Amino acid sequence: MSIKQQITVGFTLLVATLLLLFSLYIYRTYEAYRESLMQSRLQRRALAAQLYLSNQTEYRRTVYLTLPEQKLMLYTPGNQRLFASSGPDDYVVTEKILQKARKQEVYFSYNTPHWGDPKEGVALSFRHAGKQYVAIVTAYDLAGRHTNDNLRFILLMGNVLSLLVIGVAGFFFARRAMKPFDGLIHQLDTNTVNDFSFRLRNSDKPDESGYLAQSFNQMLGRLEQLANSQENFVAYASHEIRTPLTVVKGILETSRSYDHTLDDARQSIETALVRLEGAIDLANALLQLAEVEGLKATRLQEDINVVDTILDTVTYFNEKYPDQDIEVQLTDEFTEQSSRIRVVGNVTLLRTVLINILDNACKYSGFAPVLLTVRYEAHTVLIDIQDQGIGIPDDQVADVFMPMMRADNVGNVKGFGLGLTLAKRIMDMHQGELRIVRNQPKGTSVTLLLPALPFA
Repeated sequence: MSIKQQITVGFTLLVATLLLLFSLYIYRTYEAYRESLMQSRLQRRALAAQLYLSNQTEYRRTVYLTLPEQKLMLYTPGNQRLFASSGPDDYVVTEKILQKARKQEVYFSYNTPHWGDPKEGVALSFRHAGKQYVAIVTAYDLAGRHTNDNLRFILLMGNVLSLLVIGVAGFFFARRAMKPFDGLIHQLDTNTVNDFSFRLRNSDKPDESGYLAQSFNQMLGRLEQLANSQENFVAYASHEIRTPLTVVKGILETSRSYDHTLDDARQSIETALVRLEGAIDLANALLQLAEVEGLKATRLQEDINVVDTILDTVTYFNEKYPDQDIEVQLTDEFTEQSSRIRVVGNVTLLRTVLINILDNACKYSGFAPVLLTVRYEAHTVLIDIQDQGIGIPDDQVADVFMPMMRADNVGNVKGFGLGLTLAKRIMDMHQGELRIVRNQPKGTSVTLLLPALPFA
């Protein structure tokens, strides 16, 4: 069932329920009014029986205004019928109702074979000359019942006609309301949806279809960006892995054919090993990126000692690059707040971020001094890493976070374009942020922002 059909059916059922409840309310209200009016009429005619005991001549003169099939019966204190008026004698009076009527007024109804609806009656008692008499009056409310039937017919036909009109109107209303979505579906059904450059065309009205089209186009934009990044990633990764393997193959084939001495063979093997190490490093970086992509949030629940992690990373670089100068500074505010805040995440992953950022700072600055500063601002720990290198062109800052993408000015500096991608993904997993700013006149400033939580 389509949404238009669901709206039409649901709207019709809702209105039908409301009409039914309203019709029942009207019908029951009129029925209660009819019963009350009929009971009042029967009461007046039952009380007129007192006139029969006091003045029969006057009684006979006033009883010509009777109800349809009216029957008046008067009973003595001994439950003997004293008087019965003309009319069908179709109600059997029992001693039980006479005894009950002597205590309180009784309103009753009973079925007869001549009418489809019940006849009604009232039994009440009154005192005359010190004796208690019971008067019973029965009649058929012909006018009230006829009006009741007409009202029932009017309500039934009115509800049926109203539901037909409402169903048709609801269908056209739903069709009109869903027309913008039909337009979007028609665009998606055409053959123009053949790549991620496709965008939905929609009016500028601020309605749900416009929001849907805008959100869908934004998603397509992100998918297009991801597809282009993936395409570049596959092309570059394939080239970077294929090139060293091809070179290694060529070196080994040349060595097999032309190296006749052990020294020549050893030199060829060493050259091949250097190329293989590059391919292995690239494969490891790709595997590490894939591992981070599939990492679950449960791995990010441990407390991180930021200072220990930084010092451990700096020690690693002192061993890797003995001549590299990395200066670490802790601001006074961070030192004061460090005992009252905690950073939650994964130590190994944060260390990977620092290694990638510091490795870039060392390589692209020609191993000039690097400054690492730890600050605290507004529930956030900030790690600033400033180098004196070649910097990143302003128009390429956003692109360096894509896999296998490197700036145009890297020159002959070795790299695969995965370090910043990996660092950005890890910072996103920690609900943090990675910012890159080009310093003037040279160098790059990278800032890592980590949420800081107060100790419970």
